[in-house]
Amino acid sequence: MKQLILFSILSLHFLTGNAQTDSLQQYTGKYKFPDGSPVTEMTLTLENGVLLGNSVMGSSEFRKTEGDVFEIVAYSGTATFKRNTESKITSVRIVVGSIDMEGTKTEGVAVSLIEHPLARSLKWKIN
Repeated sequence: MKQLILFSILSLHFLTGNAQTDSLQQYTGKYKFPDGSPVTEMTLTLENGVLLGNSVMGSSEFRKTEGDVFEIVAYSGTATFKRNTESKITSVRIVVGSIDMEGTKTEGVAVSLIEHPLARSLKWKIN
């Protein structure tokens, strides 16, 4: 009985963690901003279940607040993602202080197997 309960708890943990990683995965990729913008390119990656933005201005966690809106933690800003008719992320609007810019998603970024929640929870080793 104890094994069944433990298995159920682990399964629920996997499903919850996997769903969050999968939902954040859709935002990863490279975003290009117009020439003359303070940042011309930004890359969003998923590391240990955290969405991180990196550009020449620095890096920050992007923390989901609601829907497709994220807080840019290190800069007290917001990122609002836009979708096409097929519900795929196509662009992002970044607002930090007086900076307001919109960038187009140019490519996705894959999450390595080592970042997969199941691999982390089971401590798989990849040779």
